[in-house]
Amino acid sequence: MSQTVVELHWFPKYSDRFLTAASSEINLYQVKNDLIDNVEKSNINLDISKSTTATLIASESRYQFVRTVAPSYHGGGEINFAAGLPNGKVALCNFVAENNVEFTPRISRACTCIAWSELEPNFLAMGHDRNRSDNCITIWDTERGVPNQSSIVSMIGLSETAHSVCWDKTFPQVLIAGMSHKYIKMMDLRQNPVITTVANTRTVNGVCVAPNGRYLASYVENIINLWDLRSLEKPISQIQMQKSISQLSWCPTRSSVLSTLQRDSPLINLIDLHWPGSEMDGGEPHSVKRFVSPFQTTATTLMTSRVPSMAYLSWHPYDLERMLALSSVGNICDYRIPQRVAVSWDNNNNLFGNNGNDLRQFATPTRSSTPTDSLNQWNIDSSEEDIAETMQHRALKNYGLMADLQRNGDLVEKNDGLQAVWRMLGHMVKEDNKQGLKEILGVNNALDGPPMSQSEPVNTKWVDFSMCSGLVVYRSEQRDMAQLLCGWTFEREKEASFGAFLDELCAKREYTRAALLACFHFRVRLAIDILGRGADQASDPSSLLRVAAIALSGFSAERSELWRKQCGAARTQIDDPYLRCMFSFLAYEKDGFETVTNETQISLSDRMAFACNFLSDVKLAEYTKGMVANCIEMGDLNGLLLTGATNDGISLLQSHLDRTEDVQTVALIAARFLTSELLANYRVQYWIATYRDMLDVWGLWEQRSQLDITLGSIRSPPRSSRSVFLLCNFCGKNVSMALQEDARLRGNATTMHKLSSCPHCRKPLPRCALCLLHMGTTMGAISQSQAIHGQIGWQSKPFSKWFSWCQTCRHGGHTEHLTEWFNQNTECPVTSCNCKCFAKDLPMPQFPRDKDSVS
Repeated sequence: MSQTVVELHWFPKYSDRFLTAASSEINLYQVKNDLIDNVEKSNINLDISKSTTATLIASESRYQFVRTVAPSYHGGGEINFAAGLPNGKVALCNFVAENNVEFTPRISRACTCIAWSELEPNFLAMGHDRNRSDNCITIWDTERGVPNQSSIVSMIGLSETAHSVCWDKTFPQVLIAGMSHKYIKMMDLRQNPVITTVANTRTVNGVCVAPNGRYLASYVENIINLWDLRSLEKPISQIQMQKSISQLSWCPTRSSVLSTLQRDSPLINLIDLHWPGSEMDGGEPHSVKRFVSPFQTTATTLMTSRVPSMAYLSWHPYDLERMLALSSVGNICDYRIPQRVAVSWDNNNNLFGNNGNDLRQFATPTRSSTPTDSLNQWNIDSSEEDIAETMQHRALKNYGLMADLQRNGDLVEKNDGLQAVWRMLGHMVKEDNKQGLKEILGVNNALDGPPMSQSEPVNTKWVDFSMCSGLVVYRSEQRDMAQLLCGWTFEREKEASFGAFLDELCAKREYTRAALLACFHFRVRLAIDILGRGADQASDPSSLLRVAAIALSGFSAERSELWRKQCGAARTQIDDPYLRCMFSFLAYEKDGFETVTNETQISLSDRMAFACNFLSDVKLAEYTKGMVANCIEMGDLNGLLLTGATNDGISLLQSHLDRTEDVQTVALIAARFLTSELLANYRVQYWIATYRDMLDVWGLWEQRSQLDITLGSIRSPPRSSRSVFLLCNFCGKNVSMALQEDARLRGNATTMHKLSSCPHCRKPLPRCALCLLHMGTTMGAISQSQAIHGQIGWQSKPFSKWFSWCQTCRHGGHTEHLTEWFNQNTECPVTSCNCKCFAKDLPMPQFPRDKDSVS
C-alpha cells in the first residue's frame, strides 16, 4: 500500500473481505488462506499466520483526506460503502467510477461520523459539526437515489454537534447519538414528530450497541459508561481506564466482551462483563480487564516503547472473537482473541464453559489453514478417563460394598495395584488381625532402641546339600504371625503344605515367584523343577525360564566365585524381578540382602515376609520403620499391611488421596477396614461425607444406603436413655418406673408395685384423679378368666399403668383410668376444672354412643 492506513473494517455480508482507508486511497481486499508462493505487490501478508494473505480486488482513489468510512449491510453481490469527507460530503461508492453518489450538506462543515442500519440496510445516518442554522444529523434513504428532499428521511439536531451515532439492533429506525458534549439521545424515527429519550452525560463518544441489543457503551477521555437501553436515566456501570480511549467497540459474537484501544498503547484492552445471577435480571455487572497483543511483543520491547501502538481494530462479524488489528505504522494482523472461559463440571463429569458450551468443541481449530492461530486449543484426551468418571463407573458396580473384601478388587479394572490392596485387606480381615506388621512385630516409634519382640537365630542348612553350612534365619511367634499375614500361609515344617502352596502359584502361572520362594526356603532343586515346568508351559519360545533353570543348576552351597560373579553381572540384564531377586539372594555377599529388600517391583508382602525370615531384630525394626515412612510419603496403599488400622493408616490414606484424588477408595477402605474409634477421626469423617455427597449427586441411592448400613454396623449403637421421666415435686429427683424396675431385679417381687412415696425424700407421690391412689401403687391383679376371655385387651400392657397428665391443667392419673373417663366425658375429672383435656389433641375422638340411641 502506498499510504498509511487509518481505518479498516470487515464487510458485514462478506466474511472474507475487508476495507482499508488511507488519506486518499480506499482499498478492498479478499482474504485467502492458501499459501501463495509468488506474492505480488497487490497482496499483503497478514501477520500471525504467514499462510494467510489478502489480495487487493478493488480500489478507490478519487477522494482526498477521507475522515471515516463505513461498509454497508447490503448483500447480493453489491459492495457499497460510505466515506465521510472534511468538507461534509458523504460519498456512497461501490468501486465503480460512474456509479458514485454524493450527499452534500447545505452548509459546508466536517463530517464527524456515519453509520449504516443493520435492520434497514438502506438507511445511512450522517453526523456533522455544529452550525447554528443547520441540523447535525441527517438520515438518508440510499434506495431513493441522489440525495434530495424526498430521499432524506429525517434531519435532527438543530444547532448541535454529532460526536457519534449508531443504530439500535432491536427496533428498526431507532437512532442513538452522542451530541454536544453533554447528552446521549435515543430517537425513534418511526414517530412524527420524533420521540427522543435524553441522558445527560459527558461520555458521548463511540456510542455502540451490544449484539444482544440490550446495552449501550460510550466513552469520554478515559471513562466508559455502560447503559441499559430500557432506562437511560443513569449508567448501570462506569469503568475507568489508565489512558485516554481512542476506540470503543463490542465483540459481535460475544455480548459480554467490550474492546477498547488506548492512545499510544500497543495492547488491546478487553473488558469481560459478568452479571450477578441472570443477565436479564439487570443490575450492575462485574468487569474483568485483560490485555492482548496481536503483534509480537516482549517485556523488553514494551518497556523501551519500540512496539508500534494500536491504531484501529475491526471485529469479524461471524468468526468467534476474530479481528483485524491495525498498528500505527500500517501493519495489519488477522488475530483471534484467546478466550477467557470459566469452566465447571456437570453431574455427568463433562467440562462446560460459562455459557453452557461443551469445551470439547475447542479440541480442534476452527480454521485448519491457520496453524499458528491464537485461539486456545483445549487438549482434551477422551481416551483417558477422568477420576470422577472412573469413580462413578465403579460405584455403579457396588465397588467397595461387597461383603467379601477380596471381591471388591475384582471390580477394579486396569488397576492391579488396587486389586492387590483389596486382596490384602480381605486376607487381614479373614485372619482377624487388623493390627499391621508394625504392631505385631513390636516395632516402637523411637529412632533407636531394640524392638519389643525378641527372636531366636537358627542356622538352617540347604535341603539339597548335606555337607554344607547354611544361613541364619530368625524365628519367633511374632515373625510367624507376620509371615502368615503377608500371605505365606503354609507350614514350613510340612513339605506337603509348602508344596501345595507352590502348586497354587504355578496354577496361576506365577512360576518365577514360586521358584523364588523355593530358594528362600533352601530348596534349589524344587526351584529348578518349577522353572522347567514353566518353560514347558510357556507359549513364548524365547522365554528365559529354561535358561534360568540351567543357570540355577550350577548353584552349589559353596557358591563358587565364578558363578557368583556371573550372577552379579547378569543381574542388571534380567527383566523379571523375581528371577533377579533369586540370583541376588543365591549370590549374596555378607548378610545385607539389600538387593532383595529394595526390589520395588516385588510385592511389599513378599519383601516383608523375606525380611521376617532373614533380618535380625534391629535391622528388621529399621527396615519396617523405613517402609512405613516410605509408604506414607508415596501414598502406597500396600503399606496398610504395615500400619494396619491405626493413625499411621489414616495418614497413609490421606497421602494416597492427595496424590490420586480417589476419595472413593479412601472412604470405602476407611469404612470397611478401620475401627469404630478411628472412624471418628475428622479426616475420615470428611472423606466419607464427601463420597456420600458424590453418590447423592449421581443419584446412586442404593449405594448410598449400603454405605450407611455398613457404617451403622461398625459403629457401636448409642446407649439409649429415657427422654421422659418423672421428678418429685418436692426434691426434684427422678422417681420414674426405671427405679422400680431396678429395685425389682434386686429385691422382693411382692413389693415392686407398692411405692407410694418418693424414694429420696419420702414425700407422697401424686394421686390419680380417678382412683385417688398414689402413683406407683398397684392397681390390682387380673384374673386368669379375664385373660382367657380377652377382657383385658390393651390393659394388660405396661402403658396402661403409666401416669399421664394434661399439659394444660396439669391434672392426671393412670392412663387406663383416664382413657375410660374420656370415653364418656369431655372435661377434666378433677372437680371445678373445666379443661377439655382430651379435646386438646386433634382430631376430636368419636365417643361411643349408647345402643339405645342408635337408630
